Amino acid sequence: MSATLLVLGLYMLYEGISNNPTSESAILIGGAVFFTLSVMTLVSAIRSILWHRRMLRRSVQNHNLDSAGPEHNRA
Repeated sequence: MSATLLVLGLYMLYEGISNNPTSESAILIGGAVFFTLSVMTLVSAIRSILWHRRMLRRSVQNHNLDSAGPEHNRA
């Protein structure tokens, strides 16, 4: 979805700059809005992926620490 918004935003910005229609400002504003939304969505998705990876790593590390404790105490 974000890639679609990015392409649509860039296309609208290109069309607004290259052509001189009566609604040039509307096309430029629409392109800027779509472009901004796509960048915000991409940044949010990347931050979410990085956060989840970090939480999974911590979870695995804590699991390994918890499981190692009782094994060493049995011997």
